[in-house]
Amino acid sequence: MKKEWNILRFLFASISKLAAFIKRNITKLNHNRDGKYSAEAVAFGASLISLLLLIMILFVPPVLGMSDDGSFSRVMNPAGIYHREDSNENLYFNYYVKDYLSLAAEESSLPNVTGQGILVLMAKWLDWFFTRDNIFDLRFLALLYTFLYFPAVFLLIKQAVKRAVTFTESIVIGLMGIFIFADVSYITYFSSFYTEPLVFISLLFCTGAALALQQEKQNLAYVALYSIFGVILTTIEVKYAVVGLILGILGVKFIILNKELIWKICSFTAVLALFLSSMFSLRYAPASFNESSKYHAMTRGVLLQSVDPEETLTEFGIDSSYSILTDTNSNDEYPLLNPDNKDLKEGFYDNYSSPEIAYYYLKHPGSLTAMLDISVKAAFNIRRDFSGNYEKSAGMPKMAKSIFWSFWSRFKAESIPKTIGFLVVLLAAVILLFRQKTTSLVKEYNPRGAIPLETMLAIFFIGISNAVITIVNSGDAELAKHLFLFSVSLDILIYFAFAQLLHKLRIL
Repeated sequence: MKKEWNILRFLFASISKLAAFIKRNITKLNHNRDGKYSAEAVAFGASLISLLLLIMILFVPPVLGMSDDGSFSRVMNPAGIYHREDSNENLYFNYYVKDYLSLAAEESSLPNVTGQGILVLMAKWLDWFFTRDNIFDLRFLALLYTFLYFPAVFLLIKQAVKRAVTFTESIVIGLMGIFIFADVSYITYFSSFYTEPLVFISLLFCTGAALALQQEKQNLAYVALYSIFGVILTTIEVKYAVVGLILGILGVKFIILNKELIWKICSFTAVLALFLSSMFSLRYAPASFNESSKYHAMTRGVLLQSVDPEETLTEFGIDSSYSILTDTNSNDEYPLLNPDNKDLKEGFYDNYSSPEIAYYYLKHPGSLTAMLDISVKAAFNIRRDFSGNYEKSAGMPKMAKSIFWSFWSRFKAESIPKTIGFLVVLLAAVILLFRQKTTSLVKEYNPRGAIPLETMLAIFFIGISNAVITIVNSGDAELAKHLFLFSVSLDILIYFAFAQLLHKLRIL
């Protein structure tokens, strides 16, 4: 017993000495670097490393990207871009394809008038300028995303690093930014026709620009970035229409930050543009959900969480015999019923709509909570299981995923508690960490000082809105396809909560 006790004492003493040694060296390093670094320098270094990782992932063989789930045509065909081969194992799901047939402008239909549609046309022109052939290389689109990605991640990391007070704190926050926002799960989307890259970049810009306005000296360039990328994000797809409303509400705060007339005019214009973009999106943005989604909204949503499916159907005026569809999924290998079956059009589909389903969840918050719990699980895994990252020529199995620089995505999928309880804890942590140090918000409210908390709350509600809209329109059958914005929102909240907690603990 005495021997074991001596071993424990030795281990404890060794750990104490090691901790003291590390602490002394950290203190020495911080003292030596004091005044010799800046948040901009650390953020630039982190962004540069992120850029190098991106280049390795997308442009150094074996090049990585995302395979087509069948939705690419909606984006590329209006720009005159088409698959080169017939439908086979190389075309959908299994492998990433980078080369496509490119038709002349006069042979293509009307372009998709969204931020993504414009970028696709620009990439097509850039490809033609350098190659002068009828083959479109998808990496030209990835290159355009790269040009947007670097300043976006720089701006975001800079705002996080500004919360640090020592050199070592800054370095750790910068490294954390690299781990999260340069993860292969995000970067591989760049080499695809999915909307996710522009969603990702736009939300980074909006968050970084909003937080930058906390500074003593406001810059209208940040208001411009906030509104431009807010409008782009809002109009990508109709499911993001509510984002413009949330960003617009936050933007109202910017109007009172500065007394100059030009500032107020520009800020008001930015807010108005965000509100109008929501209305534009509802009317003109590409549709996010289809008839199959409507089928799942009932069978894999409302009925899935219902204690008595027959009674629930009666609430909607639907014959109770349709309860046999409860928990069915049209994506099954042998589906019970095809969503476009004519027998569903009268008596089933015509008795409910998205607003009516939303009202049902409002009356039954327990069902919505259960569905949100499922959505949180899905949001922590943004790597589409059915989408491969490699070209077929790389010799990898079908639907193979790259593990290079996937630390964060694997950690989220395997280690973070994936429940609505974690979401509540994260929200509570954000409020506690970013709340203003004041006893009377009415008397001592500081508009500039409140920006971080209000921005984090806006990001939280953007994520929640994405989850609720997906649940209302497609139940849990298409979560992996539609919850990307929710996932990015969670990562941004976790990142800034980590930075703020590190600052408050003063351990580095």
